[in-house]
Amino acid sequence: MKPTLSHLLAASWLLLVPPASASTASHDSGGGPVPRKLLAFGWDSPDPESLFENLKEMEKTPFSGVRVQIETTDDAGRKVTLRNAFTATPWKKEWFEKDLQFLQKAKSSKLTDNFLSVGPGPALDWFDDAAWKQVAEHFRIAAWIAREGGLKGIMFDPEIGRSLPAFAYNRQVNREKHSFDEYAAKARQRGREVMTALGEEYPQMTLFTLFMNSGAALGGLGADPREGLEGRKDYSLYPAFVNGWLDALLPTMTIVDGAEYAYPHSSELQYLKHVNAMRNSTLALVAPENRAKYRNQVRAALAIYMDAYTGAPIANIHADVYMDPPLEGRLVDRFQAALHSALEFSDEYVWIWGEQYRWWPTKAKRVNPQSWDDILPGATQALRNALDPQKAALARAGKEFEIRERKVALRSGTLANRVQNGAFGTGVKDAEGLTGWSLPPGEPAVRYDGRFGRRAGGSVRMEGPKASTVSQEVEVVPYGFYKLRVKVRQMGEGEARVRLCWADGTEAWRLTAAHSPREGWQSIEEVIRIPQGQSQLRLELLATGQKSVNDVIWFDDVELIPISVN
Repeated sequence: MKPTLSHLLAASWLLLVPPASASTASHDSGGGPVPRKLLAFGWDSPDPESLFENLKEMEKTPFSGVRVQIETTDDAGRKVTLRNAFTATPWKKEWFEKDLQFLQKAKSSKLTDNFLSVGPGPALDWFDDAAWKQVAEHFRIAAWIAREGGLKGIMFDPEIGRSLPAFAYNRQVNREKHSFDEYAAKARQRGREVMTALGEEYPQMTLFTLFMNSGAALGGLGADPREGLEGRKDYSLYPAFVNGWLDALLPTMTIVDGAEYAYPHSSELQYLKHVNAMRNSTLALVAPENRAKYRNQVRAALAIYMDAYTGAPIANIHADVYMDPPLEGRLVDRFQAALHSALEFSDEYVWIWGEQYRWWPTKAKRVNPQSWDDILPGATQALRNALDPQKAALARAGKEFEIRERKVALRSGTLANRVQNGAFGTGVKDAEGLTGWSLPPGEPAVRYDGRFGRRAGGSVRMEGPKASTVSQEVEVVPYGFYKLRVKVRQMGEGEARVRLCWADGTEAWRLTAAHSPREGWQSIEEVIRIPQGQSQLRLELLATGQKSVNDVIWFDDVELIPISVN
């Protein structure tokens, strides 16, 4: 079977894995799928006290983790925030004891992947050894809070301090004294010092960066992302700092590249290209001695900008955030489709950055009182559906729906079967039994059987040693979910298959019925999702492996029905 685009990346590694023998298959068949998780970052992120107070409310959401912010005061009452870690001022652990106590009380079996927010803040002289000794200590304290507070790790936001970027070579006060290469070497040293402190304090931590080399290389989509790096006004020194991280990264630690530059994306192909660039193109920014470590310990996450789905003009939010292709249709459907695609291609995490509204109660004054569900009805359900789309679709197509609603919906046309004449001639003459279906030229083994059907009417009958098929072109809607169902019965040898192909002939799905001829009619069922850019399927019913005219396969009641998962 040729997989769909959504499975290409995940399936490609199988080519490198030797088959397991029968005696070891139970041990070598893998440990099951890696869970995909949603993280909620943004302006409504809680401090430790809010996390504790609103924990039950937050646990009702589909998120597996949140960003936790800490702002405290020093001995003189001055503000101290972890979001400004690049400072020369010494910190004391006791300043953070109250916040740590709230974190320790906010234990949760659902919010298992919380991250402590840390940022660089204003630029600091990379050549100031005394100052950078304090910076490393600040990261050590942050790691201590995360470890003792039961957090997954640290979330590093390189963007904080944009007005005076810490990582821009052409904004450094001493750039006339030192070359770019000298600054890069010093940035790598500082990254190494920071990672050493993190590893010594929390050797099992995950360092989640909102972007890593994916941002410094503008997504790494060019032939060589090093080109023009020195002249950039924002993150020219960041890859060197990251190389320092990799120098000191312990085998027990993980780094996540959050790919913040994926904000404009919403389609499978866009996410696939971005993740591929993160894993391949950006290797040009990684020192050769660190590339194996980068491959093994850096994970790809993907970002979604929640405010883009509120219907507000994007220019009024951030001028540099747009949607490609442009938003159309129901915003919640587009939101869910983007979530689903991002979850397919991330290694584990998809994080959502939201600004204007909230998922839970928040102290943030700049966040509007309305929730995201108030502004985008169905937003929370879309999160659940994206995490488990098949479960959501099956719930919609469940027994209660099948029994109580399906017949009425089909009769009224509100839930029309996309397959023409799927019941094969119900209420018509034999000559019309295969209307709507195409047969290959000279196909004597396929015929309409008006006497043998599940209900009134007939079925399509395939017999004999020649492989047989009938097909039909079916219109579908991109991003849509559909329930496919085909009834099959067989006698003797052979295999009944249903195959779906795109308009260009690429195979999308292939389903095979179990070989149980004594059990009468069987059902082939599947919930399928249509990716972006596809609007037509070719549905094929096939019989293979038959040896004589006594081997017969019948198909009947073919249905492809759109399912609303909201």
